[in-house]
Amino acid sequence: MQTVTKPTTTGSDPGAILTLPPLPPDLRPFPVPRRRRFLRVSWFFFRVIVHVFIVDILFNRYRLTRWYAQRTGVARYQRMAREFRRLAVRMGGVLIKLGQFLSARADVLPAAITDELAGLQDEVPPAPLPYVLQILIAELGASPERIFARFDPTPVAAASLGQVYYGELRDGRPVAIKIQRPRIDEIVEIDLSAVLWAVRVVKNYPLIRRRADLELLFEEFARVLREELDYVSEAHHALRFRVNFADTPGVYFPKPYPELSTRRVLIMERVDGIKISDYAALDRAGVDRAEVATRLNRAYLKQFFIDGFFHADPHPGNIFVRVEGPPPPQTNGVKPGAPFTLILLDCGMVGHLPPTTMEIMRSGVIGLATNDPERIVEALDRLGMILPGADRRPIIQALQIVLRHTYARSQRELTNIDVEKLFDETEHLVRDLPFQIPQDLIYLGRAISLVSGIVTGLHPDINLFEETQPFAQAMLDRERRNGDWLEEIRREVTALSQVAATLPRQMDAYYKAANRGELQMRVDLSRLERGMKRVERATNRLSGGIIAAALFIGGTLLRINGFADEAFWSWAAAAGVALWTVWPRNDR
Repeated sequence: MQTVTKPTTTGSDPGAILTLPPLPPDLRPFPVPRRRRFLRVSWFFFRVIVHVFIVDILFNRYRLTRWYAQRTGVARYQRMAREFRRLAVRMGGVLIKLGQFLSARADVLPAAITDELAGLQDEVPPAPLPYVLQILIAELGASPERIFARFDPTPVAAASLGQVYYGELRDGRPVAIKIQRPRIDEIVEIDLSAVLWAVRVVKNYPLIRRRADLELLFEEFARVLREELDYVSEAHHALRFRVNFADTPGVYFPKPYPELSTRRVLIMERVDGIKISDYAALDRAGVDRAEVATRLNRAYLKQFFIDGFFHADPHPGNIFVRVEGPPPPQTNGVKPGAPFTLILLDCGMVGHLPPTTMEIMRSGVIGLATNDPERIVEALDRLGMILPGADRRPIIQALQIVLRHTYARSQRELTNIDVEKLFDETEHLVRDLPFQIPQDLIYLGRAISLVSGIVTGLHPDINLFEETQPFAQAMLDRERRNGDWLEEIRREVTALSQVAATLPRQMDAYYKAANRGELQMRVDLSRLERGMKRVERATNRLSGGIIAAALFIGGTLLRINGFADEAFWSWAAAAGVALWTVWPRNDR
């Protein structure tokens, strides 16, 4: 589940089932103000878009205002994060998920921002009990007393889409009962329509339009979110994870009970543990946080590169640590940590990777572990993350510079890198950022970023390069051991035969064109063109500034001489020319 609202306990109140109130006979439908909700969410996104455009895009283009945009960046975004958190807690729905995603990005976002959003994992108010019981009775077709020996009416967790209660089945099995929020389907659709409005505005920004089809990415997000509302699918996902990790000690997925579950109610095995982001509780229990970070990282490497089926919502509210006993005695001056098991909950959001994608990703991670930028760029290209026609040579050079600054460094060291210096070294190589976001990798990127943020929070000194190297070496050994050399040779021979068959015709065409004087040379002048456009833009702005100043001075002289109307139009023209001069253009 997603959001713990009270500490877990070891047992339910034996008489809790008797305390359930009867459903009021005049229970009104759960209120969902559709229009007001849409307008409030849309208005927030509109204000953020306008703020980013004016301060972070427009102000950053000019030296006179750039200092303000850069110096106040963290404070401004902290203020927006605080406002977003208040809105998300009040509105719930999709906003909670978005905030939880951002709160786990400790590897990218400043602590001031993630700390503001972290409260979303603990502040989601539960839905009123009568509406929840109404859903439970309608879905199970019986009153709770006929199915459960005990049912605690106080939720132990509340999240964006549902909330969890503890109970016990008639046969004595302790269970967790996950019940969807009332009318959550409608709430999700309203929120998605507001997000879609923002997407249609933002996608017009050229820098974004060239790199991603935001509407396709939104459709993928909406599809997975709607699937997450189907608890029957979530139960099957959990069963598949249990099979995949059956031979992996220390990682556990609770057992679901599909025969007792429905689309809106999921009944599963009850487990207890410490929330993975509760560092104080982990330290009190004697758990080695570095070991927790390592095990979590390896569990996801297995999902990404071996299983091809991964838990796509690994934020801290969905991962717990169950302590299995006291720490063993100290040996050789080293104090070992307490034995523990990682528990992963909420399998509604999952990702699938086809074998071809997994093969390419394995090649890329091997390149990352072995500091091979050419292999990394080749993998990115095959994954469709590099724009068609982009020159790979400057990308490789830029990646070499990035790896020189980052390779074999811990997460703590990476946060202290001089980003401005790194950007200065690579800006001339990849000025146009020739990258795009493939639609089918959106949830892979989300999961990687969330795990990276959690691992960094657990153990800031972890070196993910070192953690990846043994895994990459194992994949490389298996690739060599299991490689079909006969098939590889057959492919190479086929490719060479095709070249041998077409080469004489191509050479003949080349010599004929040379004899006729029809050879053409193609030269990449893109960098020269960008330089000329910058010079042209600077000239236009200088001219515009001169014209605006002249109009303003002329208007002032007219006003002094009593021509008020003419002065007004002169000043208006000056303002128009000044606006045209500073208006950002996509001419880089």
